Amino acid sequence: MNNKNKAITYSLLTHIRNNGSIAKGPFDIFIPLLKKAISSLNNKGVYQGANISEIKVEADRLYSLDFPIPVIRKILFQISKEINTNEKVSFVVHKDDSFVIDKFIFDEFDEILSAKEEEVERIEKLYIEYLKTTSEKEILPVNIFKFIEKNKFNLSKYFSEKNEKNGEDFTSEAQFISFFKTIPSVYEVIKDIYLGAIISCYIEYQPEVNTSEVELLLDTNFIVGLLDLNTPESTHTCRTLINIGKSNGYKISVLQATIDETENLLKNKAHNFDKSFLQKKINPEDVFNACDRRKLNKSDLERISDNIVKELNYYKVNIIYHHDKYTNEAKHSTEYEELKKIRNSDISALHDATAMTYVKKQRKKLIREFEKVNCWFVNNSTSFFGETINLRNGYQPITIKADDLLNVLWLSSPSMNKGLSSDDLTNIGLTSTISLTLNKNLPKSRVLKELDENLCKYAHENISDEDIVRIAKRITNKQLTDIEELNSLAENNKEEFTKRLNDEAEKQKQIEAKTIQKLETVFKAVKSETSKYHNLRKKLEGETRTKSDEINEVKQALKDKNDEFNQFKKDLYIKRKIKNWRLCTIIECSIAFLVVIGISIYLLILNEWDINKTVDYYKNNFIFNIIISLILLLINAFFLKSLYDKYRNHSNIENFKKNIKIPKDI
Repeated sequence: MNNKNKAITYSLLTHIRNNGSIAKGPFDIFIPLLKKAISSLNNKGVYQGANISEIKVEADRLYSLDFPIPVIRKILFQISKEINTNEKVSFVVHKDDSFVIDKFIFDEFDEILSAKEEEVERIEKLYIEYLKTTSEKEILPVNIFKFIEKNKFNLSKYFSEKNEKNGEDFTSEAQFISFFKTIPSVYEVIKDIYLGAIISCYIEYQPEVNTSEVELLLDTNFIVGLLDLNTPESTHTCRTLINIGKSNGYKISVLQATIDETENLLKNKAHNFDKSFLQKKINPEDVFNACDRRKLNKSDLERISDNIVKELNYYKVNIIYHHDKYTNEAKHSTEYEELKKIRNSDISALHDATAMTYVKKQRKKLIREFEKVNCWFVNNSTSFFGETINLRNGYQPITIKADDLLNVLWLSSPSMNKGLSSDDLTNIGLTSTISLTLNKNLPKSRVLKELDENLCKYAHENISDEDIVRIAKRITNKQLTDIEELNSLAENNKEEFTKRLNDEAEKQKQIEAKTIQKLETVFKAVKSETSKYHNLRKKLEGETRTKSDEINEVKQALKDKNDEFNQFKKDLYIKRKIKNWRLCTIIECSIAFLVVIGISIYLLILNEWDINKTVDYYKNNFIFNIIISLILLLINAFFLKSLYDKYRNHSNIENFKKNIKIPKDI
């Protein structure tokens, strides 16, 4: 139930992201979820709380996500600013984390949520029906949603020390998604859940990428993908990562040893070109499969092998020619000893150990924070090295999968990484996760190669191409597991070997016949519901966009009114300041005028109010009085000029306005 609830939440997050207004911050997409949690508490009669942890409990229950308290606090303060007005206060968070809710109702996404619940329910039922028709074993618990969010757990190892595991075997889930990949009504829902799982990473950490120079050291399988000798999705992943890496100022490098290893790999494939039947049918990532897809022959493969450097120059990849010191150091490293147990040969193990030594030297020290890493060994293989080499004591691993790095780059700034759309991200991530899961079940390449050779030697003339495909499916589905025993049988009893292969092909043929018959009912149900859910989905998306547009219009109108009101307050404040400015000069002029009047009255009083005596007084003190009169005249002229400047000189008035400092509260 928990995984199903999370799947609904993930799908809802994708809907909000795709149909809402542009988010200004990483947490904006979670605002509707917490609004609903507040509304849900309010409906239960909760009007206040001692701590926002009470809202966290409700949010965790509704969405099966672990909302950290700091994230909750940040979003809740944002909500309170958004929904409260001067006329009505609906929700308040206090500084001590207590809160008050006053009749807050939020039902904007109720219809969408119901639709998402139905979609997820439909995927779950479809998966159970699929298992009933394809599985020879007892029906397993439904882990389809846990599998879809697997990439989220892959990312967590770079940002947290949780390092959660996500199940043991998801073969059935991977095959289910691969089977329904061409049916939009099913695959679109799965993509929404996947993208929502990646988006939900924001509540656990805020991804950041190193803005200083970062070096990406490419592995052999990355070069193979770049040359379009893997799956189409893998090629898209590699080329997209290089383009985005260069746009972010990253340095893209490759060791000469990696080029040599790639050349040897392709030459070896060319040498065995006519001996491969099973490998290209079993492993979609095999070079033979890509040759089959691109209609390449042995000569084409040899030509590509000879032109690897030219191709790398086209992508402006820096080639590190001299790395003997790293190779010599790698020979004595613990990584080399561990890789010898994993890789097919000591040469391959030494190559990987050399690359890892190079990365360690570039980093200079162990690093805990992802954003501080300045060098990565970028891998594009589904047979990834393994947790033991990558994760130690909370430090960042040396290697990173190409699709994981793309996820991080997209999360850190979706708008900046325009070369990677959310649709690309989901297709790349799901395809990689499916391949990784299915390839884990395959026998070792050495064993498969031996079976391929035995098939070519002893049984190819007696087994049709269709039967070879059926045998490949049984190996992929883990229905045929004793490959080494089969190889021994080929050496000792050719007829029995051929008979065993034909028996396995016949078993698969019967299973496929029954599966097709049973799946007809499922397909009919899917087809009948496709139109219904497609129309409902479009309708709800349209309604959401309309509501979003209406809300944006109301917000804009409120903003305009608020701006208008603020401008009115600002104008009022400026008028008051100008009035006070002018009033000061009026007061000064009045004081000067009163001084002149006062002096005149004083002289009259001094001369006993006799005008003639006063005139005689002026004559007797002519020079002194002239000086005093001039001073008084100048003072009055100054104040009269000041009055003119403050009332009639528009340039002076505008300069005064510009220098007025508006208080922040206005």
